[in-house]
Amino acid sequence: MKKDKKELVRVQSIIENDRLNTGDNFDELITIDLHKILSEYFIYKGLPELKIDKIGNKLNVEIKVIAEAIKPFGIMPK
Repeated sequence: MKKDKKELVRVQSIIENDRLNTGDNFDELITIDLHKILSEYFIYKGLPELKIDKIGNKLNVEIKVIAEAIKPFGIMPK
């Protein structure tokens, strides 16, 4: 019985310390959404880079894109 409890605690710890409890394509979906938004404001090539790290019970989210220019702001996108 004691071994079962240790195994349960170990599994729980693995789940809690997992980077994200999301589906396999989570990063891809966010990256595509970020691209849709950022491409309305900036001219750049490729897709944004996304890095998500779990720090304690919080998430550190870093988004990187190297823009060639800012698009004109005469009319704001809808």
